[in-house]
Amino acid sequence: MSKKTIGLLLALSLGLLALGCTTNNTTTILPPEQQPPGIAVSGSGSAFGEPDIAVLSLGVEAQATGVAEARSQAAEAMDAMLDALKEGGVASEDIQTTRFSVQPRYDFTERRQILVGFTVTNMVTAKIRNIDDTGDLIDAAIEAGGDLARINNLRFTIDDPSALEDEARLEAMAEARSKAETLAQAAGVVLGAPRSISEDGGPVPIQFERIAFSDAAYATELVGTSIELGELEVRVNVQLVYGLELE
Repeated sequence: MSKKTIGLLLALSLGLLALGCTTNNTTTILPPEQQPPGIAVSGSGSAFGEPDIAVLSLGVEAQATGVAEARSQAAEAMDAMLDALKEGGVASEDIQTTRFSVQPRYDFTERRQILVGFTVTNMVTAKIRNIDDTGDLIDAAIEAGGDLARINNLRFTIDDPSALEDEARLEAMAEARSKAETLAQAAGVVLGAPRSISEDGGPVPIQFERIAFSDAAYATELVGTSIELGELEVRVNVQLVYGLELE
């Protein structure tokens, strides 16, 4: 056999070997690296401030024997409530529809389901930036909506809570650091720098219960709604893993 032939066979053998390596389904998995020693702790912090935004959920609920009649009643009452809010200073861009539904109403007689009418519900959320006007706006909206008016809930929040979040964040970090130092001292090790930091939290809304006004006389004779703002809590929770400096 000539040297040329031997060389050709050797090259072909190497090519097949390389092909076999590339099509091999066997995967070699390296063992995971051991995590370096550390201390995992958590901390929480709170800061308080006066809310400057009211978020009001309100709308109408109308019932009638036909869909068109129920929808017409709901639309008329809803338009009146929205006009009252806008005349009171609420901007159009601060009002958003959150629910609109048309539901059949049934009566059950002698084990039979009989259609008796329809319920149309239309709900919106309104952001009240002049928070001192909240009570007056609620009264105006209820009066405008009449028997169909519904107030689902009212909550207060802070439009820009970043300053309070920073204050709460510092408190949470200090608490976590104190825990880590105590644990390290008890274990006889030296605390190192944080290896990971995560957080969650934010403003805790002041929430009021749902109010429904279905009595026109009550809504008309309602004394001005009194709203107490109180203070809003901004809470931040942090989770840290500190490294250890082993001696």
